[in-house]
Amino acid sequence: MAGTYIEGVSKVLSGVYTLIKAAVQRISVGSRGVVAYPFTSNWGPVNQIVDIGNEADFRKVFNGDKTSLTASLIFKLAFAGRPQRVKAYRMAVGSAAKGTATLSDINEAPAITLETLYPTDRTFTAVVKDGFTPSEKVIDILEGSVLLASVKGTSVDQLVRALNGTDYVRVVSSDTNMPNNTAGVTFTEGSNGDSVTAAEYTAFTEALEAEEGVNAFSLDGVTDEAIIAAMVTFTKRVREDGLYITFVNGGPTSWDVSPGDANAKSNSLNYRAIVNVGNGADGFNGAEAAIYVAARVASAELNAGLTDELTPFATVNKKLTKSERIAAKEAGTLVFVTEGDQVVIDEAVNTLTAPVAGESKEMGKIRVNNTLDQISYDLEKFGNEYKRGRSNTDEARQTFAAAVETDYLGGLAAMEVIQPDYSYEPDPDYHGESAVFKPALDEAYFTSVVTPVDSMEKIYQKIGVNF
Repeated sequence: MAGTYIEGVSKVLSGVYTLIKAAVQRISVGSRGVVAYPFTSNWGPVNQIVDIGNEADFRKVFNGDKTSLTASLIFKLAFAGRPQRVKAYRMAVGSAAKGTATLSDINEAPAITLETLYPTDRTFTAVVKDGFTPSEKVIDILEGSVLLASVKGTSVDQLVRALNGTDYVRVVSSDTNMPNNTAGVTFTEGSNGDSVTAAEYTAFTEALEAEEGVNAFSLDGVTDEAIIAAMVTFTKRVREDGLYITFVNGGPTSWDVSPGDANAKSNSLNYRAIVNVGNGADGFNGAEAAIYVAARVASAELNAGLTDELTPFATVNKKLTKSERIAAKEAGTLVFVTEGDQVVIDEAVNTLTAPVAGESKEMGKIRVNNTLDQISYDLEKFGNEYKRGRSNTDEARQTFAAAVETDYLGGLAAMEVIQPDYSYEPDPDYHGESAVFKPALDEAYFTSVVTPVDSMEKIYQKIGVNF
């Protein structure tokens, strides 16, 4: 193995080899897929990122299948994109409040005061009734006619412990007397705090910036240009700092009938880490469909493209003509099209169509951008691990370069993520006899050449006919 052919290899180097092998293995099974979303809801922790592993967890934590707020869009669309993990951020303004209910004793004095676990306007009701023994009380927590939790106890302390163990309420205060029977006390004064503004989206990006390894993010159907502009600025800034994330934007329903507006937006963005969804499907507009696309951008295997990929949608909102499809691709707009009775992604493009210095038009593909981002992220991680406790010698630089080239880039080439003409070596402009620049004693420079593999999206055939 690569980690054993160098005599006297240090623990730090062994750690780098382990990290490289883990990264290659992770990529080989396609387990990238970390996507982030802000949204509003009537349940769940507020103004913090929560790691969600699957649809069932999102339903439980954020009431995703029942709320009428934008968490319902995340529930319906994000998980259809098969992400490995969702960074979920429930936005709420300062007026968000938990609902409260007070259970009185036989003397109508407060016995137990409850509050909902999270800020919400959900209509919970607390019902108190007798248990199976004369001293036992049962407290049911209902939402409408649905029983959410039921606890019992023969003392206030037992009831308090049981109530605090539910997923729905907590005890704010209690007395020594048991609560008296009641047909129902409604929780009041609760608020979802869902009147969010640009400030809450900014708070989301601040929380997102502290996360590691997020591949993509989208909004919750927002078409407000000021908020979108802030997301664009955020994306460009954090990528310069090493957070290799892609922003997936989308537009209003009007884009379905005015695709030129979507293309104009894509042209104005012109950035390889921004995808612009130009139309919608199944009644969802482009901004809402972007939720699904963000999950696919984050989750797509590096050796597979999204062009012509089947989506969960049944029909596009408005079919595009061939000329409209061509215009969308040339503008860097991702659109959905109908093929037979299925809806597919037409061309997996990002908005980069007019490359600036250091870029090429090939970077206007989602697959290519994902590959470049993953390599940049991994190499920085390997370098940060390797430099710990290492002397900046020619031997150390050569050892690190050999490990990256053989184990990491070689692994990507074997998976057809990059072409086999890769290289990674100490930069001869800074190190060696022909060096042009003189680095500081603590600086090590490396140079790499990789060619991403793209998908086979166009097939040209000559057909000869003999008689």
